[in-house]
Amino acid sequence: MSDLRLSLDHTGSMVRDLAAGADRWRRLGFQLAPRSPQMGTLKPGEPMQPWATANHVAMFRAGYLELIGIHEPTRFNPWRHFMDRYEGIHIVALRCADADAAWAVLQARAPGLSPPIDRRRDAPYRGGTREMRFRNIFSRDEHYPEARFIVIEHQTPELLWQPELMVHANGAVALSEVVFVAADPAAMRQRIEAILGGPQPLGGGRVSVLDPARFQARYAGATPPPLPCAAAQVVAVEDLDAARRLLAGNGVALTTLAAGSLMVPAAETNGAVLELVPA
Repeated sequence: MSDLRLSLDHTGSMVRDLAAGADRWRRLGFQLAPRSPQMGTLKPGEPMQPWATANHVAMFRAGYLELIGIHEPTRFNPWRHFMDRYEGIHIVALRCADADAAWAVLQARAPGLSPPIDRRRDAPYRGGTREMRFRNIFSRDEHYPEARFIVIEHQTPELLWQPELMVHANGAVALSEVVFVAADPAAMRQRIEAILGGPQPLGGGRVSVLDPARFQARYAGATPPPLPCAAAQVVAVEDLDAARRLLAGNGVALTTLAAGSLMVPAAETNGAVLELVPA
């Protein structure tokens, strides 16, 4: 164990049609920040340039949801192989205070990660744009086939956590859990705990790993994407009954689970089950 403290920062769901995906999340009662084009490099050492993709985010007091989709189809799409596999959650990000300090710990215990890199982009901010800066430690896909893990240091968090963007019609306040599914959950749990430094819970939020039978027992009638995968995300809301009324009024299919929480099927939530629980 170490003094490295990680918390659940965000998930990244990927769809080809960004506008349609954003409409699905708005129908669920999420307020989305304006579209923000993504930037990166084509090869290490090259200058950053616009990618094919852009995102919207739904910001919570704790964590957030990111939706990534096509913005400029003629440009390089670094997420193509994920989108071709299925539309749904392909990124799980864990927040750290300092990427260099995190890397000093992680390189000794978690194989399959790459050293921190600087990232930036021009982000919408109160009618204009400002440069958003962050540093990412990425997992390598061949070692973590279930998702791209990112250990992220936010250098300009005020550009994301704007108070006016954290007000949602469904009362969402926190990303509380990501649910993975694997044929061999023990092996996946071992990979993930190498990053976390031990079993759950995290400093904020949690990650769960289930086999297909347990996933279907928890989410009756739900089928996960191709394994291994991140198949569900859990969001805490201030008033579950109010959220139920809002979504039902919007024509969203809802199932009340045994624990009393609400399940929205993956078809209505951009490829992953959405579970709403009381905050």
